[in-house]
Amino acid sequence: MKSLNHKRIEEVCQEYLISEEVIHKFILEEWIVPLDLEQMVFDDEDLARIGLILELKDELGIGDEAVLIILRLIDQVNFLRAGIKTVK
Repeated sequence: MKSLNHKRIEEVCQEYLISEEVIHKFILEEWIVPLDLEQMVFDDEDLARIGLILELKDELGIGDEAVLIILRLIDQVNFLRAGIKTVK
């Protein structure tokens, strides 16, 4: 079930203490896809992904290419989990 917690880019930047340019880079790299790209609105899934990216880059020192690989692997695991749930 999806949450109705949506935040605009300004709120996201304030929450994570980052600039809008950082968010735009994440979008350009296709690491995140905002709920509404035109209005720059983000949902809980986007926020969790932003937090993960920041943790990978800032706390763990992981480079951009590795971030992409990690995000793709996480997406694959989530896809497989969803498939398992539908089979049960």
